[in-house]
Amino acid sequence: MLIDARGVVMPLDQAMAKISYRPWIPPRRIFKFAVIPPLGDLDTPGHRGLAIEYQYAGSAMLLSQWPKQNFTLVFLHNTDITSAPCEVAHYKSDGVAWTTRGKLAMTLQPDGSVSPQDVDAEAQRLIAAGGCR
Repeated sequence: MLIDARGVVMPLDQAMAKISYRPWIPPRRIFKFAVIPPLGDLDTPGHRGLAIEYQYAGSAMLLSQWPKQNFTLVFLHNTDITSAPCEVAHYKSDGVAWTTRGKLAMTLQPDGSVSPQDVDAEAQRLIAAGGCR
């Protein structure tokens, strides 16, 4: 699984002890959780992220999230996702990112072959299900 290469896989209760924010858990069938390195700054509970590998519509997806901190997140085509919460931007052809109103930075990518349009649609479903609070 893709999550195994991203961070340290562990049960959610153990992962919660290694981060210092309340993560958003998607309403999906969860396979694994992992604590992942920070986007920037020191490797502390306040900066670490949480990755969640889950299944939706027969595909494995990896949702990663971090506290946004105080820097700008710019992706392809110079899209700054920090200034427009809940708006999806591509960071690669089949990977998307957005920030939440609650100051999390999120990325979503497939673990396997999934069309970019299906990744976009799943990101919109996650946002509608509360993944932008």
